Amino acid sequence: MDMHSFEDRSTKMKIAVIGGSGFVGSNIARSLSSNFQIRILDMHPPPPDLAELEFQQCDVRTYDNVSKALLGTDLVVHTAIIQIPLITKMKRYAYEVNVLGTQNVCKAVDETDSIKGVLLTGSWHVMGERELQGKIDEAFGYRPEMVDSRAREYVLCKTAQEAIMNLYNQMSSKAYAIIRTGTVLGEGMPKETAANIFISNALDGKSITPFSHSSARPMLYVDIQDVCAAFTSLSRMILQGRIEKKEEDDYRTVNTFYPDFVTIAELAQIVKDSVHKISNGSIDPEIKIVDTGQPKQTYFSGSDKPTIDVTRAQKLLGVKQLTHPRVSIDRIVKCRMKGTGMVPPKA
Repeated sequence: MDMHSFEDRSTKMKIAVIGGSGFVGSNIARSLSSNFQIRILDMHPPPPDLAELEFQQCDVRTYDNVSKALLGTDLVVHTAIIQIPLITKMKRYAYEVNVLGTQNVCKAVDETDSIKGVLLTGSWHVMGERELQGKIDEAFGYRPEMVDSRAREYVLCKTAQEAIMNLYNQMSSKAYAIIRTGTVLGEGMPKETAANIFISNALDGKSITPFSHSSARPMLYVDIQDVCAAFTSLSRMILQGRIEKKEEDDYRTVNTFYPDFVTIAELAQIVKDSVHKISNGSIDPEIKIVDTGQPKQTYFSGSDKPTIDVTRAQKLLGVKQLTHPRVSIDRIVKCRMKGTGMVPPKA
Protein backbone atom coordinates (compact mmCIF):
# COMPACT_ATOMS: atom_id res chain seq x y z
CA MET A 1 0.00 0.00 0.00
CA ASP A 2 1.30 3.46 -0.85
CA MET A 3 2.26 5.28 2.35
CA HIS A 4 0.70 8.55 1.23
CA SER A 5 -2.65 6.89 0.55
CA PHE A 6 -2.51 5.37 4.04
CA GLU A 7 -1.76 8.77 5.59
CA ASP A 8 -4.65 10.31 3.68
CA ARG A 9 -7.18 7.90 5.10
CA SER A 10 -5.53 7.08 8.43
CA THR A 11 -7.50 9.83 10.17
CA LYS A 12 -10.65 7.93 9.22
CA MET A 13 -9.45 4.77 10.97
CA LYS A 14 -10.56 4.32 14.55
CA ILE A 15 -8.52 2.66 17.28
CA ALA A 16 -10.14 1.60 20.54
CA VAL A 17 -7.82 1.93 23.54
CA ILE A 18 -9.12 -0.26 26.35
CA GLY A 19 -7.89 1.03 29.69
CA GLY A 20 -7.20 4.33 27.96
CA SER A 21 -7.67 6.37 31.13
CA GLY A 22 -4.71 4.77 32.91
CA PHE A 23 -1.06 5.83 32.81
CA VAL A 24 0.11 3.69 29.88
CA GLY A 25 -3.24 3.65 28.07
CA SER A 26 -3.74 7.41 28.17
CA ASN A 27 -0.23 8.04 26.85
CA ILE A 28 -0.78 5.58 24.00
CA ALA A 29 -4.15 7.18 23.20
CA ARG A 30 -2.58 10.62 23.22
CA SER A 31 0.19 9.48 20.85
CA LEU A 32 -2.12 7.63 18.46
CA SER A 33 -4.57 10.55 18.31
CA SER A 34 -2.15 12.43 16.05
CA ASN A 35 -2.95 10.08 13.17
CA PHE A 36 -6.09 8.16 14.09
CA GLN A 37 -9.52 8.59 15.57
CA ILE A 38 -9.47 7.28 19.12
CA ARG A 39 -12.19 5.75 21.25
CA ILE A 40 -11.18 5.39 24.89
CA LEU A 41 -12.87 2.52 26.72
CA ASP A 42 -12.54 2.48 30.49
CA MET A 43 -14.54 2.44 33.69
CA HIS A 44 -13.23 5.93 34.45
CA PRO A 45 -13.05 9.11 32.31
CA PRO A 46 -9.71 9.95 30.68
CA PRO A 47 -7.38 12.75 31.85
CA PRO A 48 -8.66 16.30 31.18
CA ASP A 49 -6.34 16.86 28.21
CA LEU A 50 -7.97 13.89 26.45
CA ALA A 51 -11.54 15.05 27.11
CA GLU A 52 -12.07 15.83 23.43
CA LEU A 53 -11.50 12.20 22.45
CA GLU A 54 -14.46 9.83 22.21
CA PHE A 55 -15.05 8.04 25.50
CA GLN A 56 -17.30 5.13 26.41
CA GLN A 57 -17.58 3.51 29.79
CA CYS A 58 -16.76 -0.16 29.38
CA ASP A 59 -16.49 -3.09 31.78
CA VAL A 60 -14.28 -5.74 30.14
CA ARG A 61 -15.71 -8.41 32.42
CA THR A 62 -18.93 -8.41 30.37
CA TYR A 63 -18.64 -9.73 26.81
CA ASP A 64 -21.70 -7.91 25.46
CA ASN A 65 -20.36 -4.64 26.87
CA VAL A 66 -17.00 -5.15 25.15
CA SER A 67 -18.51 -6.32 21.86
CA LYS A 68 -20.82 -3.32 21.57
CA ALA A 69 -18.10 -0.87 22.58
CA LEU A 70 -15.80 -2.12 19.81
CA LEU A 71 -18.31 -1.75 16.98
CA GLY A 72 -17.07 0.59 14.25
CA THR A 73 -13.39 0.35 15.19
CA ASP A 74 -10.50 -0.88 13.04
CA LEU A 75 -7.96 -1.87 15.70
CA VAL A 76 -7.88 -2.49 19.45
CA VAL A 77 -5.16 -1.62 21.94
CA HIS A 78 -5.71 -3.53 25.19
CA THR A 79 -4.02 -2.00 28.25
CA ALA A 80 -6.58 -2.70 30.99
CA ILE A 81 -4.97 -4.38 33.99
CA ILE A 82 -5.50 -4.61 37.74
CA GLN A 83 -1.99 -4.62 39.16
CA ILE A 84 -0.03 -4.38 42.38
CA PRO A 85 -1.07 -3.57 45.09
CA LEU A 86 -4.80 -3.86 44.33
CA ILE A 87 -4.41 -7.28 42.71
CA THR A 88 -3.33 -8.83 46.02
CA LYS A 89 -6.35 -7.36 47.83
CA MET A 90 -9.02 -8.18 45.24
CA LYS A 91 -7.86 -11.44 43.66
CA ARG A 92 -11.17 -12.53 42.14
CA TYR A 93 -11.93 -9.08 40.73
CA ALA A 94 -8.41 -8.91 39.29
CA TYR A 95 -8.84 -12.33 37.68
CA GLU A 96 -12.11 -11.28 36.09
CA VAL A 97 -10.62 -8.07 34.66
CA ASN A 98 -7.19 -9.38 33.71
CA VAL A 99 -8.00 -12.86 32.42
CA LEU A 100 -11.71 -13.05 31.58
CA GLY A 101 -11.55 -9.47 30.30
CA THR A 102 -8.74 -10.37 27.90
CA GLN A 103 -10.71 -13.39 26.70
CA ASN A 104 -13.70 -11.13 26.04
CA VAL A 105 -11.56 -8.64 24.10
CA CYS A 106 -9.95 -11.37 21.97
CA LYS A 107 -13.30 -12.98 21.21
CA ALA A 108 -14.91 -9.65 20.30
CA VAL A 109 -12.02 -8.80 17.96
CA ASP A 110 -12.33 -12.20 16.27
CA GLU A 111 -16.08 -11.79 15.77
CA THR A 112 -16.12 -8.14 14.60
CA ASP A 113 -15.56 -7.89 10.85
CA SER A 114 -14.18 -4.34 10.80
CA ILE A 115 -11.41 -5.01 13.32
CA LYS A 116 -8.05 -6.08 11.90
CA GLY A 117 -6.37 -7.01 15.14
CA VAL A 118 -5.51 -6.30 18.76
CA LEU A 119 -2.35 -5.17 20.54
CA LEU A 120 -1.75 -6.17 24.16
CA THR A 121 0.54 -4.49 26.67
CA GLY A 122 2.62 -7.36 28.00
CA SER A 123 5.17 -7.31 30.82
CA TRP A 124 8.80 -8.38 31.10
CA HIS A 125 7.97 -9.95 34.46
CA VAL A 126 6.51 -13.04 32.73
CA MET A 127 10.14 -14.12 32.12
CA GLY A 128 10.87 -14.11 35.85
CA GLU A 129 13.43 -12.25 37.94
CA ARG A 130 15.55 -15.02 39.52
CA GLU A 131 18.09 -17.43 37.99
CA LEU A 132 18.19 -15.45 34.77
CA GLN A 133 20.85 -16.63 32.36
CA GLY A 134 21.69 -16.90 28.69
CA LYS A 135 19.99 -14.92 25.94
CA ILE A 136 16.77 -13.15 26.80
CA ASP A 137 14.59 -12.56 23.76
CA GLU A 138 10.95 -13.09 22.78
CA ALA A 139 11.37 -16.89 22.99
CA PHE A 140 12.84 -16.89 26.51
CA GLY A 141 9.74 -18.46 28.04
CA TYR A 142 7.32 -17.99 30.94
CA ARG A 143 8.49 -18.37 34.55
CA PRO A 144 5.87 -16.92 36.90
CA GLU A 145 7.32 -18.97 39.76
CA MET A 146 10.55 -16.94 39.51
CA VAL A 147 9.20 -13.64 40.85
CA ASP A 148 8.79 -12.26 44.36
CA SER A 149 5.66 -13.49 46.11
CA ARG A 150 4.07 -10.01 46.11
CA ALA A 151 4.11 -10.04 42.29
CA ARG A 152 2.97 -13.64 41.78
CA GLU A 153 -0.71 -12.96 40.99
CA TYR A 154 0.20 -10.11 38.64
CA VAL A 155 2.66 -12.25 36.69
CA LEU A 156 0.24 -15.17 36.50
CA CYS A 157 -2.37 -12.82 35.04
CA LYS A 158 0.07 -11.35 32.50
CA THR A 159 1.14 -14.87 31.51
CA ALA A 160 -2.50 -15.87 31.08
CA GLN A 161 -3.15 -12.79 28.94
CA GLU A 162 -0.30 -13.67 26.61
CA ALA A 163 -1.45 -17.31 26.42
CA ILE A 164 -4.96 -16.23 25.41
CA MET A 165 -3.52 -13.87 22.78
CA ASN A 166 -1.27 -16.57 21.35
CA LEU A 167 -4.09 -19.11 21.19
CA TYR A 168 -6.35 -16.66 19.34
CA ASN A 169 -3.48 -15.88 17.02
CA GLN A 170 -3.48 -19.56 16.05
CA MET A 171 -7.25 -19.75 15.62
CA SER A 172 -8.11 -16.41 14.06
CA SER A 173 -7.36 -14.67 10.78
CA LYS A 174 -6.87 -11.43 12.74
CA ALA A 175 -3.55 -10.08 14.08
CA TYR A 176 -3.01 -10.71 17.80
CA ALA A 177 0.25 -9.03 18.86
CA ILE A 178 1.98 -8.37 22.19
CA ILE A 179 4.29 -5.50 23.01
CA ARG A 180 6.02 -6.77 26.13
CA THR A 181 7.27 -3.71 27.97
CA GLY A 182 9.71 -3.11 30.76
CA THR A 183 8.55 -1.31 33.89
CA VAL A 184 7.41 1.97 32.36
CA LEU A 185 9.06 5.25 33.34
CA GLY A 186 7.32 8.51 32.59
CA GLU A 187 5.50 11.53 33.93
CA GLY A 188 2.38 10.38 35.77
CA MET A 189 3.64 6.84 36.44
CA PRO A 190 1.87 4.94 39.24
CA LYS A 191 2.61 6.19 42.74
CA GLU A 192 3.52 2.71 44.06
CA THR A 193 6.49 2.17 41.72
CA ALA A 194 9.98 2.31 43.20
CA ALA A 195 11.06 5.03 40.75
CA ASN A 196 8.16 7.29 41.71
CA ILE A 197 8.69 6.76 45.44
CA PHE A 198 12.41 7.45 45.17
CA ILE A 199 11.91 10.64 43.12
CA SER A 200 9.11 11.92 45.36
CA ASN A 201 11.11 11.35 48.53
CA ALA A 202 14.24 12.96 47.07
CA LEU A 203 12.41 16.10 45.96
CA ASP A 204 10.63 16.31 49.32
CA GLY A 205 13.97 16.36 51.13
CA LYS A 206 13.57 12.81 52.43
CA SER A 207 15.93 9.87 52.18
CA ILE A 208 15.79 7.41 49.29
CA THR A 209 15.06 4.12 51.03
CA PRO A 210 15.57 0.88 49.10
CA PHE A 211 15.08 -2.33 51.09
CA SER A 212 18.22 -4.37 51.75
CA HIS A 213 16.59 -7.71 50.87
CA SER A 214 15.54 -6.52 47.38
CA SER A 215 18.26 -3.98 46.59
CA ALA A 216 19.88 -6.42 44.14
CA ARG A 217 16.58 -7.09 42.37
CA PRO A 218 17.15 -6.66 38.61
CA MET A 219 14.63 -4.55 36.71
CA LEU A 220 14.07 -3.91 33.02
CA TYR A 221 12.80 -0.39 32.30
CA VAL A 222 11.32 1.36 29.29
CA ASP A 223 10.53 5.00 28.62
CA ILE A 224 6.87 5.81 28.00
CA GLN A 225 7.86 7.56 24.76
CA ASP A 226 9.40 4.32 23.45
CA VAL A 227 6.23 2.45 24.40
CA CYS A 228 4.07 4.93 22.49
CA ALA A 229 6.38 4.75 19.45
CA ALA A 230 6.19 0.94 19.47
CA PHE A 231 2.37 0.92 19.60
CA THR A 232 2.14 3.54 16.85
CA SER A 233 4.51 1.60 14.59
CA LEU A 234 2.87 -1.78 15.11
CA SER A 235 -0.62 -0.26 14.74
CA ARG A 236 0.41 1.06 11.34
CA MET A 237 1.79 -2.34 10.33
CA ILE A 238 -1.43 -4.13 11.22
CA LEU A 239 -3.70 -1.56 9.57
CA GLN A 240 -1.55 -1.65 6.44
CA GLY A 241 -1.66 -5.47 6.37
CA ARG A 242 2.13 -5.69 6.70
CA ILE A 243 2.13 -8.66 9.11
CA GLU A 244 2.02 -11.95 7.27
CA LYS A 245 0.21 -14.71 9.17
CA LYS A 246 2.88 -17.37 8.64
CA GLU A 247 5.96 -15.16 8.59
CA GLU A 248 8.59 -16.82 10.81
CA ASP A 249 10.26 -13.67 12.13
CA ASP A 250 7.21 -11.45 12.53
CA TYR A 251 6.15 -9.01 15.22
CA ARG A 252 3.61 -11.09 17.14
CA THR A 253 5.57 -10.50 20.36
CA VAL A 254 8.04 -7.63 20.76
CA ASN A 255 10.22 -7.10 23.83
CA THR A 256 10.41 -3.33 24.29
CA PHE A 257 12.76 -2.27 27.06
CA TYR A 258 16.24 -0.84 27.53
CA PRO A 259 18.58 -3.82 27.05
CA ASP A 260 20.30 -3.85 30.42
CA PHE A 261 19.20 -4.61 33.95
CA VAL A 262 19.05 -1.87 36.57
CA THR A 263 18.95 -3.07 40.16
CA ILE A 264 16.88 -1.29 42.77
CA ALA A 265 20.11 -0.09 44.39
CA GLU A 266 21.31 1.28 41.04
CA LEU A 267 17.96 2.98 40.50
CA ALA A 268 18.31 4.70 43.87
CA GLN A 269 21.72 6.01 42.83
CA ILE A 270 20.40 7.19 39.45
CA VAL A 271 17.64 9.16 41.19
CA LYS A 272 20.09 10.64 43.70
CA ASP A 273 22.49 11.73 40.94
CA SER A 274 19.68 13.13 38.80
CA VAL A 275 18.13 15.22 41.57
CA HIS A 276 21.54 16.54 42.65
CA LYS A 277 22.48 17.46 39.07
CA ILE A 278 19.19 19.01 37.98
CA SER A 279 18.79 20.99 41.22
CA ASN A 280 22.27 22.39 40.56
CA GLY A 281 23.44 20.87 43.83
CA SER A 282 20.77 22.42 46.01
CA ILE A 283 19.26 19.01 46.78
CA ASP A 284 21.54 16.11 47.70
CA PRO A 285 19.31 13.26 48.90
CA GLU A 286 20.70 10.56 51.16
CA ILE A 287 20.36 6.88 50.24
CA LYS A 288 19.40 4.95 53.35
CA ILE A 289 19.18 1.17 53.04
CA VAL A 290 16.29 -0.20 55.10
CA ASP A 291 16.75 -3.62 56.67
CA THR A 292 13.37 -5.28 57.22
CA GLY A 293 14.88 -8.50 58.51
CA GLN A 294 13.98 -10.42 55.37
CA PRO A 295 16.71 -12.59 53.81
CA LYS A 296 18.51 -11.12 50.81
CA GLN A 297 17.46 -12.51 47.44
CA THR A 298 19.84 -13.94 44.84
CA TYR A 299 18.75 -13.24 41.30
CA PHE A 300 21.38 -14.14 38.72
CA SER A 301 22.79 -17.63 38.19
CA GLY A 302 26.57 -17.45 38.35
CA SER A 303 28.67 -14.35 37.83
CA ASP A 304 27.56 -13.48 34.29
CA LYS A 305 24.44 -11.45 33.69
CA PRO A 306 22.21 -12.62 30.84
CA THR A 307 22.29 -10.84 27.50
CA ILE A 308 19.16 -9.02 26.38
CA ASP A 309 18.20 -9.02 22.71
CA VAL A 310 15.83 -6.23 21.65
CA THR A 311 16.64 -6.45 17.94
CA ARG A 312 12.99 -6.88 17.08
CA ALA A 313 11.99 -3.69 18.91
CA GLN A 314 14.82 -1.76 17.30
CA LYS A 315 13.69 -2.87 13.83
CA LEU A 316 10.11 -1.99 14.68
CA LEU A 317 11.03 1.47 15.94
CA GLY A 318 13.78 2.13 13.42
CA VAL A 319 16.25 3.16 16.16
CA LYS A 320 19.69 1.95 17.19
CA GLN A 321 19.02 2.23 20.90
CA LEU A 322 16.08 2.60 23.25
CA THR A 323 16.07 5.27 25.95
CA HIS A 324 18.38 4.70 28.91
CA PRO A 325 16.53 4.81 32.27
CA ARG A 326 18.88 7.59 33.39
CA VAL A 327 17.54 9.81 30.58
CA SER A 328 13.96 9.01 31.59
CA ILE A 329 14.64 9.83 35.24
CA ASP A 330 16.29 13.14 34.29
CA ARG A 331 13.23 14.16 32.28
CA ILE A 332 10.81 13.20 35.06
CA VAL A 333 12.82 15.05 37.69
CA LYS A 334 12.89 18.19 35.52
CA CYS A 335 9.13 17.96 35.05
CA ARG A 336 8.52 17.48 38.80
CA MET A 337 10.76 20.42 39.71
CA LYS A 338 8.93 22.71 37.34
CA GLY A 339 5.63 21.52 38.77
CA THR A 340 6.72 22.46 42.30
CA GLY A 341 7.92 25.90 41.25
CA MET A 342 11.59 24.94 41.30
CA VAL A 343 13.24 25.91 38.03
CA PRO A 344 15.89 23.39 36.94
CA PRO A 345 19.02 24.67 35.19
CA LYS A 346 19.00 24.73 31.42
CA ALA A 347 20.21 21.57 29.73
